[in-house]
Amino acid sequence: MKKSLLLIVSVFLMLFFTSSYSTKVVRATTGNIAPNFEVKNNDTTISLNKMRGKYVLLTFWSSADAESRISNIKNEVEAQKFSKQLAVVGVNYDRNEIIFNEIIKRDKLQNGTQFYDQDGDQSRIYGDYHLDHGYKSYLIDPAGEIIAENPSTSQLATMISQ
Repeated sequence: MKKSLLLIVSVFLMLFFTSSYSTKVVRATTGNIAPNFEVKNNDTTISLNKMRGKYVLLTFWSSADAESRISNIKNEVEAQKFSKQLAVVGVNYDRNEIIFNEIIKRDKLQNGTQFYDQDGDQSRIYGDYHLDHGYKSYLIDPAGEIIAENPSTSQLATMISQ
């Protein structure tokens, strides 16, 4: 009886302590570890885990939102100044991939940094990053922590230069 009770208590304590420690992010917000993501574009697949050791500017945008497009262009131009320290990943949620491809050309965005998420608001990354609509961006440090939400180009330059 004592052995059974001891076993039950041991299992309970083990479950209690292991469940209280979790690396799962509850909210994608400044100060938290960014949820891992994987996006694909034709033959290119990119994930946050593969970019550890670099800053990552993760942007979500829509071609239907003018502010979104302008912010995306500005951030990509600024990011080119820091190409050795910074990776840019743009995720688009347009309803039509043809429109996405046309906007990439028209806005002169780098095709290798921009990804079309055909699953839209049903995709895992959409839910993990609590997206709604329009433009949203996250600056993620080399260790995977979100250090800024919607940073301006000057904030981006300051944070990466430190």
